[in-house]
Amino acid sequence: MKTLTESLIKEVVKSAKLFKEIQKDEIKAKKIPSPTVKIATPKVKDVKKPSKVATIQAKAVTLDQIKEVIKLGTMTLTTEKKMTDTIVADLFNMEGNDSILTLEVNRIIKEGRDSEVASVKKWVKTRLQTLIKEGSVQDRVLGDKVKDQQITIKRVTKPMVADKDGIYLDSFNESDLGKYKAVKIRKVKNEDTLEESLMKWMRSQKLHDKDSDNYETETVRALLDNIDKGIV
Repeated sequence: MKTLTESLIKEVVKSAKLFKEIQKDEIKAKKIPSPTVKIATPKVKDVKKPSKVATIQAKAVTLDQIKEVIKLGTMTLTTEKKMTDTIVADLFNMEGNDSILTLEVNRIIKEGRDSEVASVKKWVKTRLQTLIKEGSVQDRVLGDKVKDQQITIKRVTKPMVADKDGIYLDSFNESDLGKYKAVKIRKVKNEDTLEESLMKWMRSQKLHDKDSDNYETETVRALLDNIDKGIV
């Protein structure tokens, strides 16, 4: 997979901001024209029993407005695909827990204007982490390792440094606190209970009716009786 440049990552961050602007324009397009609300005002003599009647009216949208919504929607898809491909390549080629993307995000948070910092933090939390969590992205970045681990980008916290439960595959220290890092997390495999294991075995032996969701428990009881009697 091609190694990324810092300028390309900066373009991704810039695209993320553009993506948010497109979403804002899309929302505005959907809301034009703004609905008018008429609320019945109670007369003086009705003050003790105020009217609860409210009339909401909205004019029908035009074909041009719908075309604009579709245009903005397709632009959003194109922008997001470009972002996804670049992020996957960045995470795939990174060394340790720092990628070009995490370094640039940390730089913006340290040096950027308040509005820029707030925008980047919101993008990481509401879109970047969700995007990385998608199965197709996890598969492309981790390959066969996806069976045992998952990857994300998040801020390092004190519980992550302590890692009492041993869920993180990499170690973090005090100097990492507050910084965004690429984090690999161990997948916890929950063992089946005895009941769940028995139900799985019965399904494998075709002792389960999918339509009625009933299990042929009598067959299992007969088998247990035979075990008790030493027949099996």
